[in-house]
Amino acid sequence: MKKTVLLVLSILFLQSCNSTTETFDHSNTINLVPIPKQISVSAQAVRLSEQSTIFVEEALAPLAKIFQAELLALTDFKVEIAESKNSADITFTIDGQQEKDSYQIKIDKEINVTGGSYQALAMARNSLLQLAFVDEGKLSFPILNMEDRPDSGYRGLMIDLARQWHSVESIKELINMSSFYKSNYLHLHFTDYQSYTLPSKKYPKLSTPDRHYTFEELEMLEAYAQERGVTIIPEIDIPGHASSIVEAYPELFGIKDIKENPWTINMGKEEVYTALEEILAEIIPIFKSTPIIHIGGDEAIFHKLDNDPHVQEYMKTNDLGDDVHDLYRHFIVRMNDIVKKHGKQMAVWEGFRKEGKVEIPKDIIVYEFETNRYLPNDLIEDGYTVVNTSWKPLYVVNRKKWEPETIYNWNVSRWENWFPKAPSFDPIQTNGSNLILGAQMCAWEQAEQSEFMSLRKRLPVMNERIWNVEYQVDFPTFMSRLDATDELLSKLTGNTKQDSLLHGHNYVDDRPDR
Repeated sequence: MKKTVLLVLSILFLQSCNSTTETFDHSNTINLVPIPKQISVSAQAVRLSEQSTIFVEEALAPLAKIFQAELLALTDFKVEIAESKNSADITFTIDGQQEKDSYQIKIDKEINVTGGSYQALAMARNSLLQLAFVDEGKLSFPILNMEDRPDSGYRGLMIDLARQWHSVESIKELINMSSFYKSNYLHLHFTDYQSYTLPSKKYPKLSTPDRHYTFEELEMLEAYAQERGVTIIPEIDIPGHASSIVEAYPELFGIKDIKENPWTINMGKEEVYTALEEILAEIIPIFKSTPIIHIGGDEAIFHKLDNDPHVQEYMKTNDLGDDVHDLYRHFIVRMNDIVKKHGKQMAVWEGFRKEGKVEIPKDIIVYEFETNRYLPNDLIEDGYTVVNTSWKPLYVVNRKKWEPETIYNWNVSRWENWFPKAPSFDPIQTNGSNLILGAQMCAWEQAEQSEFMSLRKRLPVMNERIWNVEYQVDFPTFMSRLDATDELLSKLTGNTKQDSLLHGHNYVDDRPDR
């Protein structure tokens, strides 16, 4: 009996000596952006030691390495990755019973993180990064229970690579910021009038010299984004905004009066549709994780299209009448069939009218921006799924951008345009609908050196308003939290540059080039 007691005491003693964490009294300020749905915080915290480790399932190995590196950047504390769950103090686990976008964090003597998917755990890791602090030279976390999930399934950022070249490194920096604030989509506007930044083996003259990415660079960006829970949506802007395509292969994509209209591809040639499918077939496999392929579809210029003999014959053959707008609608339908053939869902900018002979399918996603052709309330009433890309306050265009408070006072069901002739100059407030997938901030025309600093205190404000459709705190309280997390973002990225944030509306009264 005496030997048994001694053995038990010895085991308990060894366990206490091998303890890799300790709790202590600490009322730490919690600054989380976006604000979590449910959180209960104690007046204690847990302090890790040099022996503390992280354990993840094999499928989460990339996430563990990223989290390890980010913790080191923030705290100078390196937590090793363990091979066994039994010895780990931080664990990440996919729980198939949870919703895909939801996650839970339970912090006591250990830190247990569960989520419904890899992407959910990628978001959870950013919450942990925002919670981490150093106490007595050791990595520490507040003791708490937290459950979180977004109200909006689409939380996007668009970057204009066609007008202003961005290096691969600057795109990676924007992926890091997007991930940190729980954006799940990065929409890359690869083509426009100014350049065609995608590679092509089938049509090599498409790629603008010295302003295009290689297949290898795009594959690397795809992997980099996916490992951080961000999905890249590629956009090839057609049939308008396409002069870079027309100039590269005028004999294929141009109309008869090409000097009169070099901006729009010829929608009346069968070989154009063949070529576009071949181009998409090269790009879609790179971005294998995205469910969405964006084909632009906005602001097509129809000047002289009806004079083209190919267009005239094509419209007659396909019973399209004599309105080239119906040819454009037909083009959208055909492109939708091509995109679906490759297993993706097609998206367009708002560009087609409500009225038209050719019916636009309801399985496309419409990014509603300027509200000049098909109003958002009509799109929703007619059964289209939409992403809110309202000019005001979600456009970030050099001097045409809004300060955080204006963004905070917006909501995901509201569209507004500062242009006096636009229908939404007086804001259009729609009823909440599950057909509104979420929202996207659109950064147009900006030089890469301005991009990060102009978005760092705007993107997270939009994300807060679509993560939590109902207000959680007042604006000054939110901004104090954002200021705190922004300091962490500087440490993570090494980028401390800040944009000037004005009080009041910050824009000039001229239309952006969209």
